[in-house]
Amino acid sequence: MAGFSILKDINDSPAKKVPISAITVTTGDLLELVIDAGVWTAATGTSAHFNRKAIALEDATTSGTFVLVQELTGTETVEVDCTSAQASAADNGQLMILTDKATVSNTGTNVTNEYVAFIQDGVGRSTSHIVGRVLVGNGVNPDATT
Repeated sequence: MAGFSILKDINDSPAKKVPISAITVTTGDLLELVIDAGVWTAATGTSAHFNRKAIALEDATTSGTFVLVQELTGTETVEVDCTSAQASAADNGQLMILTDKATVSNTGTNVTNEYVAFIQDGVGRSTSHIVGRVLVGNGVNPDATT
């Protein structure tokens, strides 16, 4: 399976249906809820660390209005495909951005902007997979000015 998969969930959160609009979703895709959007969208390379995120548990077509997901709390251990470089234990602890809704960009350097969405904890089942945690929040930018 491509995309994100939960290896361990200490909270054992229940699956739920969330609203979507005009997007194609594949099982394992990472979705996000941007504040005031009303519907969940596919995560991208500019997905912010403070947005709510979920992993799709089923496929959906562009005509779908809901999709079954596991909403993430940030405590789940997940495995995901990586691009840019082979997964390496030397990158453990690094903050990374997404390449798209199903992969993380492993450039070998720590990302420090608001688009960081993943922290690596280890190498997955191969050097094209990494294990770590998706960074999630409540949708409010902590750096926003009043």
